[in-house]
Amino acid sequence: MINEIKRRDFLRVGAAAGGGLLISLYLPEFANAGTDADLAQPGMAAALPTFAPNAFLRIGADDRVTLIIGQSEMGQGILTSLPMLLAEELEVDFSTVHVEQGPADKAFFNPNFGAQITGGSASVKTFYQPLRKAGATAREMLIEAAAQTWNVPAKDCKAERGSVIHVASGKRLRYGELVERAAKLTPPANAPLKDPKDFKLIGKATRRLDTSGKVNGSAVFGIDVKVPRMLTATVLRCPVFGGKVASFDDSIAKAVNGVRRVVQIDSGVAVVADNFWAAKKGRDALEVKWDEGARANQTSEEIISERRDQNDRVRVMLKRSR
Repeated sequence: MINEIKRRDFLRVGAAAGGGLLISLYLPEFANAGTDADLAQPGMAAALPTFAPNAFLRIGADDRVTLIIGQSEMGQGILTSLPMLLAEELEVDFSTVHVEQGPADKAFFNPNFGAQITGGSASVKTFYQPLRKAGATAREMLIEAAAQTWNVPAKDCKAERGSVIHVASGKRLRYGELVERAAKLTPPANAPLKDPKDFKLIGKATRRLDTSGKVNGSAVFGIDVKVPRMLTATVLRCPVFGGKVASFDDSIAKAVNGVRRVVQIDSGVAVVADNFWAAKKGRDALEVKWDEGARANQTSEEIISERRDQNDRVRVMLKRSR
């Protein structure tokens, strides 16, 4: 069902739910991650560009703060660490931030990989600044919304634990009470980030929120996901880099109980079946003749040297981009 929901419809639903504030951010370092000409919607800030953003923050009229994460990393505890980054700048209680797993979408491209890829234990490093900017931008918009409500200068107000306070009078408005007005504001181009000396969450020991689920077995991993009529595919690839299929015999593979189709693809031969085990048995039964190409006689040492050269070039490119 997720794949059937268009980006603009996803945004509309998020913005409409509970009269909430949906903040879509344009971050220059992610400008090449992809575009969506339909991104800007009525009721959202007029200055929003048409670039698909890297992250979405939703604040409801019920004060519910939701961070939508496009990464799926399990080792670094990003369901704890990424909300911490947002909560730090947004000035909300970390325990109140809810997390939703984002769908497959250009908005969640990792700029280091040029695709929506989770890898290299890089989620926190990659999204450290963008998520802080997301929280800071929302914070400043909510402060401005409160200042307009009270007809006072924004500099006389501050954000604290999910509310905006007018320092002189002590008047206070919850974020949920400000979302309607804040949704009409233009996001600031460069919302100020906290000085690290003022951090309350970042760098502090925090209990991981995903530990219990992994211990008691309730955590859902990719391999656990089941949807109606779901099929599983496995791919038999050439043992030589760059090699292609010359020909194949799939008669035995097709005879395996549960195998639905055998399809040649760019990277090899795919076996589609009712479940993983059937797909694997079908793949193992394939008889493939490979065109190993120019790398047929390449040694392991040559491959390692080539990869090292590629890594060096990538490091130079990343250094230049910072």
